[in-house]
Amino acid sequence: MKQPTMSTSWQRILVPLDFSDDSITALQRARDLAETHDSNLVLLHVVEPAFQGLRIQTEASHSEAERMAQQKFQGVMNDYLSALQDRVSVEVRDGRPGDAICRAAEDLNADLICIATHGISAIRHFMLGSVAEKVVRHAPCSVLLVR
Repeated sequence: MKQPTMSTSWQRILVPLDFSDDSITALQRARDLAETHDSNLVLLHVVEPAFQGLRIQTEASHSEAERMAQQKFQGVMNDYLSALQDRVSVEVRDGRPGDAICRAAEDLNADLICIATHGISAIRHFMLGSVAEKVVRHAPCSVLLVR
């Protein structure tokens, strides 16, 4: 685990996106930080495992979810990150969001995770707990929560 430092030299900022308005707000904050600190951004979307409610996700539907995420990333790049495109990469990972975000931060050696406090589903938040809270508790780096 990285040790915190007094400097705010964030070379790599991880931005988890579920493409909700809240996650776009976090992206805009991360973009501003990246411009200020000359940082690289890694945009991350997590495709959840096979069971989502009562629907069983097939391999084909999983591949479709990944394809749609890539399309949404392109729209986000065009709408919000055109000035930084040479410093932005995208990742689509499988798993439970909180776990996958923390694993990605470790794998990618992120210096900061910039994450929204709310995502797509308030009901999911109530029933399963907050993804942002899990990230704050388990992240291997600093976390910036964006309301």
